[in-house]
Amino acid sequence: MTYRKISYYIALSVLFLVGCSRLSYVDRQMGREILRYPYVRVKILDVDEIKLGCEGTYRINCISSDGNARGYYSVAPLQASSSSSGIVLEELSGFVLDSLFEKIYVSPNNRDHNLHINGKPFHGMLEIHFTGNGLQAVNVLNIELYLNGVLPPEMGRLGKKEFEALKAQAVAARTYAYSRIKANSGKPYDLVNNIMDQVYIGIKGEYKLANRAIQETHGEILTYNGRPITAYYHSTCGGKTEDINNVWDKHNSDYLKSVDDDEYCKWSKYYTWSMSWKPQVLANYIRDYLKNDRDFEGDSLVIEDIIIAERFASGRISHLAVETNHGKFLFFKDQIRWAFRRPDRPDLILPSSNFDIHLWRDQDGNLTEITAEGRGYGHGVGMCQTGAIGRARDGQAYDKILQTYYSNARIERVY
Repeated sequence: MTYRKISYYIALSVLFLVGCSRLSYVDRQMGREILRYPYVRVKILDVDEIKLGCEGTYRINCISSDGNARGYYSVAPLQASSSSSGIVLEELSGFVLDSLFEKIYVSPNNRDHNLHINGKPFHGMLEIHFTGNGLQAVNVLNIELYLNGVLPPEMGRLGKKEFEALKAQAVAARTYAYSRIKANSGKPYDLVNNIMDQVYIGIKGEYKLANRAIQETHGEILTYNGRPITAYYHSTCGGKTEDINNVWDKHNSDYLKSVDDDEYCKWSKYYTWSMSWKPQVLANYIRDYLKNDRDFEGDSLVIEDIIIAERFASGRISHLAVETNHGKFLFFKDQIRWAFRRPDRPDLILPSSNFDIHLWRDQDGNLTEITAEGRGYGHGVGMCQTGAIGRARDGQAYDKILQTYYSNARIERVY
């Protein structure tokens, strides 16, 4: 008996072919029958390989590009890897069990068991899509369980005095997710697991008080004219939240209006902040932004002056001008934060667009240092999270908190 055959029979002891050849069978056996409705699809990874596991037996249903399908059960960890032709399913030892798949659906055989994805536990099931350049992993799970993995990274570990803020966050996060389900129904996922939507970390980090806030607001979302709102929120407004049209190029909204919040969010460590750049460091950040956003072709950019041209009533900058050796460049609203990246963390954007600029020059008039002194953390639209915490500490209930930040919106239970 060759080594390949030995490996094959060992593999069969933990992996049993349950066989099928029709796509309709796979549609029925994707694993979604374990999910409680409504569910949400969250992209959690863009990688070349994914390690799979479960607390018990789990199913792997595989679909090839021609529609053929094969299904497996396993109790052992496995790995899905990207090749030039599709997804390869293999043991951790590297022994290939099957290959050339376009999609793989992974689900626990028992609803009470959790999958392990790259060693981290997740509720629900996993969809793996071959993109041509790698693998895209989408966690599909009940929206209430999804919120269990959103509140801890979004609000931190809060105490009983802040419980109403947790409830407000639960409703806002549920509403945001609910709105994305409809908006992205034709896509392979509804949300991503980072700040572009909502930070989501799976089961790791869950705690009882946050889960209780989710349970006590079960099914509640914010609506306006009978439709779910887009419930934006941010860390710290720095005194005032902002009208949505003053941040992004979006229409004015009756429920996303500027709110005075100075009394409640001033305790935040990001209420005020200061950052300084060497002129060439900031010039390089701005150059890179211009290359990506406006097809700028210059290799070297030298800042000569920075002028704040106009502000909104909240203090956030409407637009500013950067004068350089390549001429004047204008930056507007929230795009300013993406051009002026942080001096110590260029992977992060500026905390806020509410800041003052100070330029330091030598005796010859050359810039030696650039300093921004600002207020707030985030885009400033919708609920101020630190403000919500301050309001909860002051005794405000979650419905009052939500009605303050999302004026004219109603709380409704939709399931």
